Amino acid sequence: MHYFVRTALLLAVLGAPNPARADDDDEYQIGNNHGRIDLIHLDSAVQGRGPCVQMKPSIPGKSAWACLWRNNPLYPELLGLLQSAFIAGKRCIVYWSAVDNKSHKTIDRVECWRT
Repeated sequence: MHYFVRTALLLAVLGAPNPARADDDDEYQIGNNHGRIDLIHLDSAVQGRGPCVQMKPSIPGKSAWACLWRNNPLYPELLGLLQSAFIAGKRCIVYWSAVDNKSHKTIDRVECWRT
């Protein structure tokens, strides 16, 4: 009898739907992406934000964008690195530790190298 009760309970647990996630981007709050910068976007309507980039392969999460904010202490250096890497087609790693209100990653640091 206990065998049937345990089996029924196990099947009920395994068959239960997974709880809904509050935010699909939770797993990408901290991370990095390795590839080439494919697109740079600038928008003067967003105060305090510098360039946003898309990469190949694509940045994971709800938004495929990573953005550099002007409050980053290395803003001028990172801006120059992103621009030169885009022009030269260099491979880069873009790191982030937060996601903004549009689900774009906020760039903390960037590493690029000659290919």
